[in-house]
Amino acid sequence: MSKLHVLIVGAAGKTGRAISSVILQESNKFLLTILVREGSLRKPIVKELTDAGAEVCIGDISDDAEELQSYLEGVDVLISLVPVMVDQKPLFLAAKKAGVRRVVPSDFGSTAPKGVSAMHDAKFEIRDYIQELGLAYTFIEVGTWLYVMLPPLHSAKDTLLTLKSHPAYTRQRTIYSTIATIGKMVPLIIADPRTLNRTVVAHDGEITLEETWKIAEKVTGEDFSDYYEIPDEELEKASQQTQNMLKRFIADFMRSLYVRGDNTLEKAAAMGHLDARKLYDYVPFPDVEEEVKQYYASGVVSLDIGLPDGIMMDVFKKAE
Repeated sequence: MSKLHVLIVGAAGKTGRAISSVILQESNKFLLTILVREGSLRKPIVKELTDAGAEVCIGDISDDAEELQSYLEGVDVLISLVPVMVDQKPLFLAAKKAGVRRVVPSDFGSTAPKGVSAMHDAKFEIRDYIQELGLAYTFIEVGTWLYVMLPPLHSAKDTLLTLKSHPAYTRQRTIYSTIATIGKMVPLIIADPRTLNRTVVAHDGEITLEETWKIAEKVTGEDFSDYYEIPDEELEKASQQTQNMLKRFIADFMRSLYVRGDNTLEKAAAMGHLDARKLYDYVPFPDVEEEVKQYYASGVVSLDIGLPDGIMMDVFKKAE
């Protein structure tokens, strides 16, 4: 049986690294190529993956059509892990011309219907484009990442990426995932004929914000009860404004997960999505408390995405 040739765009990120590492461990089943910008060749993660057996293709998603197609010749599965605001359409058009047998667009987010948020709708637009091209696909949703549901320490700065606040609905159950689990599940999903032209939810179960914060308090020894509870009307107002799109995205995300309750296994099943836990019931569940310990031990620093302080510091807080 021939190996499945997988090309990953965005292998240097957390999700890409986890998926790539597992694929490389299954060298009898997969051949992995990673698309890397020339300026990123010296990054430690690139060396780590190449040392483990990954082939490197030097290029960028913004390259011209002929170059993109050349990168994809002979590829069976294309996995895109670029930021959702990056235009993926040229990449998938090139995949169509190159004869790629299955594509996985950059999604890896929560379950929600159209019209809930601009970020979700951007993902649906790419899904629609892939289907219009007639490409075989698998759309992968992961609920929400467990670490996103954890409060920052009191010593951290209050920013849009380290919010010292939470929505009022803390008991709404929501699908969650850990990086390690997604790393294990994606290679199974892309090699499975049952997932072709389907949406699959890869996850670790459901959990509430209340539960994750209690575990965080146990692990850190801190009491987060003083953090601001965001009223529904404040979330609604933030989701309607257009001055700070990051804040709008976060407000939409909170409203979808905790107010509307979109991100549940029941609703995913009603939408016709496959449940990866039912397909691959042998994949172990993580120890949530241990995951939380590792998260806080890592330093829990805010991701620097180069936005001005005026945007990052526009947090949810009580009126003074």
